[in-house]
Order: sequence, then C-alpha cells, then structure tokens
Amino acid sequence: MTMRLQEVHPALVHYPIAFLTLSVGSDVLGKLTGSRTLLGIGKLGMAMTAATGALAGVFGLIAQEEVELRGKRADDLLVTHRTLNMGFVTLATAMAITRARREKPSLRYLATGLAAMGAVAYSAYLGGKLVYEHGVGVAAANGIAEGHGPELRMDRAQELREHAMEDMRRGLRTAVRTMAEGKWVPALREEAEGEAVMPRAADGPQP
Repeated sequence: MTMRLQEVHPALVHYPIAFLTLSVGSDVLGKLTGSRTLLGIGKLGMAMTAATGALAGVFGLIAQEEVELRGKRADDLLVTHRTLNMGFVTLATAMAITRARREKPSLRYLATGLAAMGAVAYSAYLGGKLVYEHGVGVAAANGIAEGHGPELRMDRAQELREHAMEDMRRGLRTAVRTMAEGKWVPALREEAEGEAVMPRAADGPQP
C-alpha cells in the first residue's frame, strides 16, 4: 500500500493538535503546581506545535491542488479550513516565541491556548466534512483532480519533488487570490446568514 501525495496532509495534522493539547495542558498543570518539568514540557510542546503545524500547512496547500472540488459548498469549506489553519499556524508561532521568553505562562497565554484548541478542533471538523460529505480527495468519489494524486515512491522522487513544488506555488497563489477577493471564511458566513434569514416558528400549535 503506497501513500499518495494528497494523503500526507491528513497524516500530519494530528501532530500539531496533539502537541497543542499537551503544551496547554502541561502549562496549566505546571502553573497550578509549580512543576518545572511540566512547565518545560509546555514550552517545548508549543514549539513543536508551531513546527508541525507549519509542516502540515505546507502539505495542506499541496493537497488542495491535488483534489477535485465539486460545488460551491465544498469550495467554501476548503477556503474556510485553509484560512483557519493559516491563522492557527501564525498564532502557534507567536505563542511559541512568547513562551520561549517566559519561565511561566500568563493567564492570557493559557486562555489563548484554550481558544486555539477549540478553533483547531472546528477546522479539523471542516476537513472531515470535505472528505466524508463531499468526497474531496477520495478516488472512488472522483475527488482527485485529473493528472494528480501521484504515489510516494523512491523511484519517482525527482518527479514528486517537482510536482509538490508546483502544487505549493499554485496553492499559495490560490490562497492569496481568494483572500484578495474577500473570501476568508465563506462557510462560516453562509451559516451565519442562513441562521439570520431562517423564519421563526410561530408560538402555539400550527393548523
């Protein structure tokens, strides 16, 4: 069984989620107990969160060029997923720099970390929706773009590097273009607008 290029991203995303949870949890307990060991784990954990998050993000940009998006809803989910993840990587990097300069985390830092855990969990949920509801990246559901989805094989290393680098360039251009068009979190905006226009049920029994 050979892994394909678009499958690297979902294989990597667990690491920043796990490191974030480990880091924030260790820092909370370390601050409460004064344990230098736990505080050290919290500091190192956030650095690992930022590093693995950046790596997963790079392969996320590559993956978006490998898959086939069918319909506006799938496109909106991917754009929102990408924006949230880019924001998470930026935030994790800033938190790692801040944490490296302090022996103990501040309450604001911990609150930010807890909020980040919620945001990244929601982004992961959107990624799951893309796969399980829209078949994005699933060969049996025609969710892979034509000419894409190469297998990761040593005898094709040069071809894979060139393919991945081209995907990376195209992925960045796509991200910049959609942001310039004002599309940041369209899936969230559509949900909010849908709730705003949903008619309220009248009180009492209906005829």
